[in-house]
Formats: sequence, structure tokens, C-alpha cells
Amino acid sequence: MIQTTTLQLSGLTCGACEKIIIRRLKTIEGVQDVRVFAQNGQTSVFASRSISGDEITKALRDTHYKVVHMG
Repeated sequence: MIQTTTLQLSGLTCGACEKIIIRRLKTIEGVQDVRVFAQNGQTSVFASRSISGDEITKALRDTHYKVVHMG
């Protein structure tokens, strides 16, 4: 069963930002798809297991993108 994690990120300004975030979040084990919307920072992570906030923060380390809210 696919689990969806929804979060709000800060620091996104364009399509290139979306691509960086998608590439980084797909490195997390079990992540199958990521959808990012630079206009509002909305991000959805689709995975075969529950993804923790720590895993997301670690995947985005060394970037200027930050998790504002995870729900």
C-alpha cells in the first residue's frame, strides 16, 4: 500500500527547485514518486512505507530548502 506524506517547504522559486527536491527525496528508501509545486511549496511524497521528518530533513541537507510544516 502506498503511503502519502504531505509537507510544506520554503525556499522554492522555480522549476529547477522542484527538480532538485524530487531528486533528493527519491533517494529515501521506499519513495516511489514525489510531486512538488514551487508556487506554494506544497510537496507530496508517495512511498511504500511511512517516511519520517528526519529522513526528509536529511535528504534536503546542504540545500536551502526547509520543511515548514509536515502533515
